[in-house]
Amino acid sequence: MGTLVLGDKRVWEEVVFRFIAPLVAAAVVAGLEITAAAEMPKFDITAACRGSGSVQTPAKCMQDEQAARDQLAKLWPQFKQSDASRCIQITTSPAAAASYVELLTCLQAAKIEDKAKDPLGPLPTIAK
Repeated sequence: MGTLVLGDKRVWEEVVFRFIAPLVAAAVVAGLEITAAAEMPKFDITAACRGSGSVQTPAKCMQDEQAARDQLAKLWPQFKQSDASRCIQITTSPAAAASYVELLTCLQAAKIEDKAKDPLGPLPTIAK
C-alpha cells in the first residue's frame, strides 16, 4: 500500500465520494422534507364530497370544505411544518379523497396536543 497524500486527486475523490456526497444528499433530502409542508396542499373538493359517504348534501359538503380551506389558508403559517406534514400524510390516504375539513381537524388537534403537554400546567413561581 502506498502512502496517502492529501494533495493526491484520488484521495480527494475518495473523500468526496465516501463522506461529502452522502452528507450533501442527506441535506437535500432533509431540505425537501422541511419545505414539503411550506405550501398548503390543493385538494379536489368535488372528489372529497363525492366520496365522503356523508349524510350531508353535496352542497353542504362543498360549503364546509371551502370554509375549511379558507380557514387553513389564514392559519397555515402558524402550524408547525412537522405537524402539517404528518396531517397531510394522514388525510391523503389512497382509500379516500383528501379533505380540508379533516386536515384542519388534524392540525387543530396537533396544536392542542402541543399545549397540553403537562396536565397540571406549568410549575408555580415563588414571588420574591
